[in-house]
Order: sequence, then C-alpha cells, then structure tokens
Amino acid sequence: MVKQAETKTTRRRVIPAGLIAPAGAYVAVLIALGALVNRWQGTAPIAGVGPPVMVPLVAIGILLAALALLLVRPPRGTVARGLGYLAAAGAVVVGLFTLGEYLAGWGDTLEAGHWLRLRPGPASGLGLLFAGAALIALGTRREWARRWVAAGAAATLVVAFAGLVGHAYGASALYGLNHWGGTAVSTGIALSALALGMLFVDPSRGSAGLFVSDSASGYLMRRLIPAAFAAPLLLGWLLVAAQASGRIDIEFGTALLVVLLIVLLVGLIVHQATVLHATEAEREQLLASERQARERISDILESIHDAFAAVDRDWRFTYINREAERLLRRRRGDLLGRNLWEEFPDAVGAVFDHEYHRAMETKQAVQFEEYYAPLQFWVDVRAFPTADGLSIYLRDVTERKLTEEQIRQSEALNRLLVEMIPQHIWATNPDGYHTYFSRRWYEYTGTHLEQTQGQGWLEYLHPEDWKRTAARWHHSLRTGEPYAIEYRFRGLDGQYRWFLGQAMAQRNEAGQIIRWIGTLTDISERKALEEERERLLVREQEARAEAERRRTELERVTESRIRLMRGFSHDMRNPLSAADGHAWLLESGRIGALTSRQSDSVQGIRRAIRTAVRLIDDLLELARAESGQLNIQRAVTDVGQAAEEVAQDFHAQATSAGLSLEVLAPHGLLADTDPARLRQILANLLSNSVKYAPGSQVTLDARLLHVGGPRPGTWVGVSVSDTGPGIPADKQELIFQEYTRLEPEAQQGAGIGLAISRRIAQLMGGDLTVESEVGHGARFTLWLPPPAAERALAAH
Repeated sequence: MVKQAETKTTRRRVIPAGLIAPAGAYVAVLIALGALVNRWQGTAPIAGVGPPVMVPLVAIGILLAALALLLVRPPRGTVARGLGYLAAAGAVVVGLFTLGEYLAGWGDTLEAGHWLRLRPGPASGLGLLFAGAALIALGTRREWARRWVAAGAAATLVVAFAGLVGHAYGASALYGLNHWGGTAVSTGIALSALALGMLFVDPSRGSAGLFVSDSASGYLMRRLIPAAFAAPLLLGWLLVAAQASGRIDIEFGTALLVVLLIVLLVGLIVHQATVLHATEAEREQLLASERQARERISDILESIHDAFAAVDRDWRFTYINREAERLLRRRRGDLLGRNLWEEFPDAVGAVFDHEYHRAMETKQAVQFEEYYAPLQFWVDVRAFPTADGLSIYLRDVTERKLTEEQIRQSEALNRLLVEMIPQHIWATNPDGYHTYFSRRWYEYTGTHLEQTQGQGWLEYLHPEDWKRTAARWHHSLRTGEPYAIEYRFRGLDGQYRWFLGQAMAQRNEAGQIIRWIGTLTDISERKALEEERERLLVREQEARAEAERRRTELERVTESRIRLMRGFSHDMRNPLSAADGHAWLLESGRIGALTSRQSDSVQGIRRAIRTAVRLIDDLLELARAESGQLNIQRAVTDVGQAAEEVAQDFHAQATSAGLSLEVLAPHGLLADTDPARLRQILANLLSNSVKYAPGSQVTLDARLLHVGGPRPGTWVGVSVSDTGPGIPADKQELIFQEYTRLEPEAQQGAGIGLAISRRIAQLMGGDLTVESEVGHGARFTLWLPPPAAERALAAH
C-alpha cells in the first residue's frame, strides 16, 4: 500500500527541480555567445529583425552572471565559490556601468566606431545589477541571504518579463524607457533564464520548494502560474491584433478583455478547485493508507526480536523499537531526535563509526559483529541505507560469543590435553578413513599425516597382527560396536612395541556415526610383565608341586617320626621303669643294706632315669606339636592366678639357686588360652631362669598391652625377665630351634624346651618372643589373646 501511494504521488513530480538552475545558466550562456558571434560576423540578431539587439557589453554581463550561477550554487568548494564571487561582481559592474552611461553620461566619452559604443538599454543594466547582487548573496550561503537571493531573482524576472511583454505588444515604453535604448528580446530571455535558475538553485526551500513539492499547493502553483502567464498574453495579443485591423475599438476591446479574463479566471478557479478537491481526497486516502502501512511496519518492528533503530542523514534517531530500548538501556523518548554519536560517544572512531559511514556513503548494506564496552555486550549489526538515512538492526549475541569463547578455550584445552596425555589420539571418518593422529604418533613413527592417513597406518602394523586387526576394525565399522585390540606398531627405531587400540563411535542426534575417536596406549611394559608373570606362574606351579611333594613327604616322615617316638617312648619307658624299680629296691634296703656311697650312687641312677623319662616325654611333646596333634583346650583363664601358682611351685628351687623371684601379675587379668599349657610354658621359662641366671633377680609379670605382639591388636603379655648374662642378638632366634643351647658344655638338657613352648604358644593363637641385651639380662614374653569381649571393648 505504501509503495502504491508513493507511485501515485510521484507522478505529480513532473519538474526536475535540480536541473532548472544549471539549465537556466546554460540557456543564458548560449544566448550570450550567440549574440557575440552574430555581432562579430555582422549577421542579424537572435531575437527578430532590427533594433534593439543584445549589445556585446550585455552579452559579457550575462556570461559572467551565468558563470557565477554555475560556480556559487551548492555544493561547490571554496575555490569555485571565490571565482563565482568574481563573476557575480563583474555582472554588477556591467550593470552599474550601463546605468552610469545614462545617469552620468559616461558613454559620450567613448571613441566613435568602437563596438563597445553600442549602448545597452537601461533595463538591461538594471537586470544585470539585480542578478549580480542576488548571486553574491547566494554565494554567502547564509540563512538571511536567502531572502535577498529571492528578491533579486524576482526583480530580475520582472525587468526581463516587462521587456518581453513590451516587445510582444509593441509597447516600446516597457522595453526602451522612452527615448533611451531598449532591451532586446534575447536579453529578456537570457535574464529570465538566469532569474529562474536563481529561484530554483535550492528547490527544497522558499517558493521554489513549494512549486516543486508534492503538496496540493505545489500542484496548484504548477497548474495556475503557466495559465496566469499564457492566457492574458494570448488574449492581449488577439485584442491588439483586432484593434490594429480596425474591427473593434479600444473601449469595446478593453471591456471584452476584462470579460474574457474574468470568465477565464473563474473557469480556471472552478476547474482547479475540482481537481484540488479530487487531489486532496486522493491524498487523504493515500495518507491514510500510508499511516496504516506505517502502523503495520511499526507493529512488525515492535514485535521482532531484533533491536531496530533508524537515523537520518544528520545521524539523528528517528525510530527506536522496544527491543532497542532494552538493549541500549535508554528510553526512546530520550533518544528520538538526538544525535547518535553524541548519545553513544564510545562508538566514535570504533567499528560502528567506520561501518555506518561506509553504508551511508556507498549506499550498500553492511554487517558486522562488535563489542560495545560501556554496555558490555556483543552485538550483531546489520545496517541498510535508505533515502532518509540508515535502518539499523541489532541483535545481542553476547551469550553466543561467550559460548564460542568457551568452546575455543575448551578446544585449546582439549588440544593441550591431547598433546600432554601419554596415549596416541587418532580419528577417522565414519567409513574408517584415518584423518587425524596426535603429535605423539608422528614422534613415535617419524611420519607425517600424508603417510599415515587413510589406510597408510597399516604399513607400520606388525605383519602377524594385520589380519586380526583388519577383521576387528571392519567388524566395528559394520556394527558400530566399540573397538578394542592389542597389536604391535613399528617405531622410528625399527622396533615393534605393543599398544592397546581402543575407539568409540561419535554419533549425532539421529544416532548416525559421524566419526570414530580412538587411542593407542603403549602396553609394552605391561606385556613384558605379563610374560614375566607367566614365567613366574609356571615356576610357582612347579614350586607348589615341589612343596606339595615335600609336604607330603614331610607329613609322611613326621607321622613316621611320631609313630617312632610313640614306640620309642613305650619301649624305653619299660626298661627304664624296670631299672628304676630295681634301683628303688636297692635304695630302700629291701634286698640288703647299702653303704652311704652305694646309696648316693643309687640315687644318681634314679635321677638319671627320671631325666631320661622327661627327655622322652619332651620329644614326644615336640613331635605332637610339630604335627599339630597337640591337644589344646582353650578357655578363659585368670593369668594372674596361674602365674602365682607356678611361682609358688618354683619358690624352693629359686631359693636354692640364690634367685629373687617377684610376681607382678594382677588377679582377674583374663586370657583365652589353655590353662595347663600356660602353666607348662611359664614353668619352662622359670626353669630356664633357674638354670641360666642363678643369683639374679627374676620377675614374673602380666598386663594388658595394645602395642607389640605377633599381630596388631590387644594382647595379654606374660613376661619372665631376669638380670642374668643376657643373650646375644644373633642368637635370640636360634634358642627357639630344637636341640639348641647357648652353652652346650655348661648346661645339661636337650634344648627343646623353648621350641616346644613357642609351638604351644602359636597353637594357642599367640607367640613367644625374647628381648635381651648382653650383660643386662633377658625378657621372655608370652603373648596370649584376650577373651572376645575384651577384644571387642578394646576395638571401640
């Protein structure tokens, strides 16, 4: 609708206003040049036959005025305007000189026969004076001078038109001013052309602007002014011709002229009023359509998601939509009519400034993205030049820019991670065509992308791995299943290393594979470890088989030993018991009295027999302990009471050996152990103290300990310590071995007591340890587990 309205309105614009000023100047130049040429050649003047004619001086003045009109009209530069001033001043000088000829008699002093002596009419000089003065005022380009330009142009037009009318009706008084020289028709035409050019030099202002406008007033002026000139001239010429022929007299002709002019004027007014009414109705309809179109455009601009702003050629805002208010954080009322660069000074000199001016000057649309720091946003700008200025669309793309920056940072981080991780990274198209390898791959193989892209990587695969690799890879490509395989690749040094190849398919939202992303992990060390583990496993299996064989043999030997010990014990006890019985008969005197020396000898025999019996019992006990057949009956036992009882049993022996025995075991200290075996171990430890540390201080103590022991946890520690000679560090573990004594020549015994004691302690869930320093005695500790309740309490 808006386009149609513009089309209908444009049809009224029949006057090419911008061409009137130069056209008037060129017409005046042609007429003046024609006059000079005709004068030089002595031919007839341009406008009719006989005087008055355009004299050379007037032709020169008209040429100067036309030149000034071409030079001083906008948008000429400073140099052109300066030349225009000189030309206008020359026209004024010619006009003043012409008037001075008549007013001061300057022309009488000119030499006879000189061509300048052809005196111009005073009306010509007056027209040149008005035209030159108007052109000088035009060159100043000041607002106050515009009125003087119009006045001077109008005066010039009146002088020229008066001369033309005088020539048309033979009224010499109008163009000759009585007895003075007259104004030629060509001069009147040239001055009229100059006057019209000056009136239309700025067609957007004044009467000229109204004349060429699309308004009803302009339309009316364009219709009436030609008629106002043409109708009176035609009627007057007809009347003069009728009077000259004698057909009508002067009174009748004058009355007829008045009546015809009135009828013509009224008819013209009625016609123009009808046309004006129709024009106004059409214009109102077009304006209503235009308003509706503008409202629809405004609704569209207010509803779009982009910010929209329009500026005129002076960079003043003419429209702002709601989104632009939100984006620019300014109300439209504060921006409309204001200068863009004044309201947003930080945009001056920036990309906004450059691109907007480029669009305005080249009349081409521009699009760019730029960050505006004061409002802290990224904006996508599209600017379209229009007849009135620019239409600017703005879209806030800050989030997108931040996302792009995050993506760039993420991609940079990913590239960095890809280069940092020990794996080789690779990628392929959906069909398996390799398109990417990370830097580590090229460092390992000494190749570049062109050598290994596509299927080129297979050249570095171990020949023995090629077939199964190709089969596994084609299976993944066909099914989309994850790819995993172990294979060997040749390095830059020519050696093959093992790699674990893995790949996953990357899919789009539709589930289609868009690429494969894979890794190569060097597993050569793992492979070497696996091979070593296999060798160790074989050796372990062999060792296990050997150990099982030996265990079986040991069990057989142990069982045989136990049977031997049982038989040995039985077989030895019988004769020893018989021998002890006979010795008792001798000692008791039943078979005869014995001397004192004989009695002592028999007692030694009986002591040796008892020692042998105890040795047999110890050997049998050791065999049972080693085979695990020792009878252990664990129960909650009062350790303090057991220690007290054992100490009492050894009190006499300790006193006899010069020992000081002290018991520090509190009653009520409980342990989960076999009470009989506990007493057996304590008795063995006290017996060793009597034998190996005579005359020393012996202490038997017991306590609940949370550190030490065979394993972490809470233990009941029962210790027997003495202040004897001590045990060397390198011998402290040897004393727990069978048949081992520190001083075999100094003491008697088989040396199996501590070995049996440790076996029993371990079978009861504990252990027997020693701490000693040579010269500072020894401390043997029996570690026993506390009752379950005590362990639970200690755990909490």
